[in-house]
Formats: sequence, structure tokens, C-alpha cells
Amino acid sequence: MTSWSAATEVLRGTLAAAQKKRDRRPEIVDGPHGPECEWAAFERGRMHDAVNAIRADHGHPPIPVNDVGRVEQLAVGRSDHSRKFAYYCVELSEQ
Repeated sequence: MTSWSAATEVLRGTLAAAQKKRDRRPEIVDGPHGPECEWAAFERGRMHDAVNAIRADHGHPPIPVNDVGRVEQLAVGRSDHSRKFAYYCVELSEQ
């Protein structure tokens, strides 16, 4: 079972690794709230995969990517966006 601190490290690391690849995804794509950068969809997808992996470790069913998108929106515009997005995803992994 993954502890809160271990889940935080996994999810922060997952997001940081995805963010390093932003320059490889410069296109604009259709997102859940309208057009968005392709890298934003990629990061959300990586976080979705990581959250569901942790949930599986806990014996919980997977969640839809829309749930990750919902918590991502809570972090939008914050100076600590990456940290908040990762923490909100930890909460999803524990529910």
C-alpha cells in the first residue's frame, strides 16, 4: 500500500517528468474546456495513469480522466500549480 508521502512523491515526480517534455507537444488540441496546449492534455493523462496505478495498489477502482481534470482546474492560475495539482491527485488516489 502506498503512503500519503510516497504517493505525493510519485505524483510530483510524474508531473515533473511530463512537464520536461512540453517542448515536444506544441500543438493546440481540443480539451475538456476548449482548445488547450497538447502538453496540458499529456500531463493530465500521465497524472491520470499514475493516480489509477496508486488506486489499484489500494484495491480501488479506476477513476475517469475527467476527475483528474476537475482537480487540475483547482490548481490553475496558482503560483504553486504543480504542487497543488499533485496534492489534489494524491487525494483522488486515496478516495
